[in-house]
Amino acid sequence: MTEDALDTLGLRRPGMAPAGIFFLLVALPVSIGWLAGSPPPAVFGFLLSILLLQGLAPTVGMGLGLKVIPLLLILTSVATGVILAMFVVCDLFSEKSEQIKGWIGRIQATMERYRFLMTYGEYMLIPIMWVPGIGLYGTPVIAWVLQWRELRAILLMLTGWLIACLAVIGVVAEILSLLHL
Repeated sequence: MTEDALDTLGLRRPGMAPAGIFFLLVALPVSIGWLAGSPPPAVFGFLLSILLLQGLAPTVGMGLGLKVIPLLLILTSVATGVILAMFVVCDLFSEKSEQIKGWIGRIQATMERYRFLMTYGEYMLIPIMWVPGIGLYGTPVIAWVLQWRELRAILLMLTGWLIACLAVIGVVAEILSLLHL
């Protein structure tokens, strides 16, 4: 098996996971927003909207006047932080629970019978990221359970996230142009 993404990114060392996640969830997005001309309180509000609204949050960012590139950079940073945080939380729960370890073992045995899932299943993370109610919080858990924890899995989830966000941006922009706003 390949190396977990947390190991690849050096986040298994003591203190690195919380620091890296804080950097991705708060420090980097606030810096990007500030460089794009948005005041930090507005960016904090936007960060909260990302955590609450998930894929619909680009509408808030557009309402704050963020340009598309800073908007996408903030969305990507927060999504990466959430994905890594979910991996860390799942790791913590699995270390403490024999029931979760047994459940993971049964899932892995089932996956072995369906080799195509081991080869191509990770690509399903892209459309799963679009599903309301699963999206940003459920997709990393699904990836973790199915042991798709490599950097490639994170990149596939981020691809799905960006496609969903770009679709929302496109729809909102079209609605605004129809309304002549």
